[in-house]
Amino acid sequence: MELEQPIEQYQSVATWAKGLREQWGGDPLAEEPEKIEALAAFCQFDGRNPDELLAFCFLRRKETGVRFASVKRREAVAEQLRAFRTASELSGTEARRLTSNLLSFFIHNGIQMHTGMI
Repeated sequence: MELEQPIEQYQSVATWAKGLREQWGGDPLAEEPEKIEALAAFCQFDGRNPDELLAFCFLRRKETGVRFASVKRREAVAEQLRAFRTASELSGTEARRLTSNLLSFFIHNGIQMHTGMI
């Protein structure tokens, strides 16, 4: 799947970049391009752009319209992350770094995920 625009132009990626800058300073996505490369590769594997991935994780309550993170959808994304990591054929430190980079995207966008889920 080809992204419709450069990955840096998606709102969820801008939110991620902002969170990383606030946490670490500098420009972590520019300084560590493997972070953005991991997300782009996962999007291609999954078939959704970054904003669609994030939107999939949320639902709205019918009664109130309040948005909330869905546990089942978060688990579905975690399953896709596991499949992606397996397909990458990375091991050890490289596999952990890939997982960490992808989890960072979700965490900085309000989706609580951790390595134990992957």
